[in-house]
Amino acid sequence: MFVLQAHDIYKKFGSLEVLKGVSLQVQKGEVIAIIGPSGSGKSTFLRCLNYLETIDKGKIEINGEIMVSNGPNGHAVYSSDREISKMRRSMGMVFQNFNLFPHKSVLENLTMAPIMVKQMDRSEAEDKARELLNKVGLAQKVNNYPFELSGGQQQRVAIARALAMEPDIMCFDEPTSALDPELTGEVLQVMKDLALEDMTMIVVTHEIGFAREVADRVLFMDDGLIVEEGTAEEVIVHPREERTQAFLSKVLMAR
Repeated sequence: MFVLQAHDIYKKFGSLEVLKGVSLQVQKGEVIAIIGPSGSGKSTFLRCLNYLETIDKGKIEINGEIMVSNGPNGHAVYSSDREISKMRRSMGMVFQNFNLFPHKSVLENLTMAPIMVKQMDRSEAEDKARELLNKVGLAQKVNNYPFELSGGQQQRVAIARALAMEPDIMCFDEPTSALDPELTGEVLQVMKDLALEDMTMIVVTHEIGFAREVADRVLFMDDGLIVEEGTAEEVIVHPREERTQAFLSKVLMAR
């Protein structure tokens, strides 16, 4: 069963065409890694899937429900705000720069959305939050504020916060790009653990080693298109396309 389907997605910012007909189908429990150079459209595509950006043309389905499809004039027409809000609850999003509420404690960051959006009882939300903080190795930081945490700890809190909404799909937008190398490993380990638990994940990343180790499928994007896709072995170890080969040789040489 596909938990997410995106078909022929187009997106422009002014005259700049950022996505030029991108399609993706994601099965339950699958880990998809999207790699490619900066400016290739990876993050924009992820943001379109989660309604953080609107598309110009195409179709997106989440758990069989249509978020957006083309109208009679060939342009994208979205479902109602209420329906989209319901669909978005099944997608967790983790950003490059954590996006935690700075004036809220770690516990409050995790419980706000379950209480306000899901109408969860506060004590239940707090129990769930503590359980998730334990899962990401931060049980002792429950009463701390974001400024008291390292970047790696903040990102692990951000992952726990997304998990608190019990999503079907977790989306990661370059989750380690704002971190020092020594902090990257602790975040990637949490993501590896999620993959082992069969969490459906779409990960935009520059961490080629992570993609090779964890992803069921790797997509290489360049210039608003999916140039190549397949298993990690096919795309990373034995890429067919020249653009993929050139990108990977640059990335691996820089390490």
